[in-house]
Amino acid sequence: MDFKIEFDKFLSEVEKNIQESLPLGQPNNLYEPFRYIMQEGGKRLRPVLAMICAGVVGANPYDATKCGAAIEILHNFTLVHDDIMDGSPLRRGRQTVHMKWNSDIAILTGDVMVGYAYKLLPKASEHSRSEQILNIFTNELIEVCEGQVLDMEFNDRKDVTMPEYINMIDKKTSRLIETACLIGAHIGYANDEKIAILNNIAHSAGLAFQIQDDLLDMVAEEKILGKKIGKDINEGKKTFLILAAKENAVEESDIKLIDEFYQNNGLPEQFIPQMDEMFRRTGTYEIASEQIRVYFEKAYSELNKLEENEYTKMLTWLINAIENRKF
Repeated sequence: MDFKIEFDKFLSEVEKNIQESLPLGQPNNLYEPFRYIMQEGGKRLRPVLAMICAGVVGANPYDATKCGAAIEILHNFTLVHDDIMDGSPLRRGRQTVHMKWNSDIAILTGDVMVGYAYKLLPKASEHSRSEQILNIFTNELIEVCEGQVLDMEFNDRKDVTMPEYINMIDKKTSRLIETACLIGAHIGYANDEKIAILNNIAHSAGLAFQIQDDLLDMVAEEKILGKKIGKDINEGKKTFLILAAKENAVEESDIKLIDEFYQNNGLPEQFIPQMDEMFRRTGTYEIASEQIRVYFEKAYSELNKLEENEYTKMLTWLINAIENRKF
């Protein structure tokens, strides 16, 4: 199996399902922003993960396509609302929904996206595990909201700890990746053992994914990233980098710069080069890279517990691609 070709086939099928599910009716000010956010691309990793995990447990991966589309719509709902709360002007190199329309429209767009996502989940007459799938999906919606509130609360705190940060990204980022893998597993009627293994894989990969995002915010190429470098610094985000630097800073100038970041709830663009130098001096980039490596190693270790087939190989290939991503 050529994994890239198979991935592109999955991607194409997910995209087809997403586009077919997009509403075309009125009011246009509600549905045009919905189409706008869903037509601007994105990695689409989560729906493909659902399809691969269905294949891992012996099912036809295409049986998970509609659920994958639902997961992707839910993910994009979180982005629409996150962008409002963060005041972000750009998403994937284009205007965010609240900037192109307004915040009221963006809030309602996100709300209706959740409704349309639920419509894509299987009914009891369509799948005997529809209740489990619905519960997983609903719990993810609750947890991503909890994670976002924790992230917002961190903005006003100067004492955020690394365990608190890990708990926040677990809810805000990792759980949606877990949801994709678990729903794919249930589509394929997986047993409890396989469900637990896939959950562990997704949990570790999801945590690594978010710490990667924190790192890429400072070290990626702006054109590839699709947004300005140092956005987290501007917004005062308590990321892995900030917390690690705070724990490891010894030079007075570094401690002073971190204090300034905390006191002002972020720093303007002209401070980004200084923050970059400080992260390098404190070994923060290396610490983040090592933590990312550890989480991916845990994911690979769990992968080895699965009976090998073409889709376990594809899952390994995809996790490796995520590990080596540049954006």
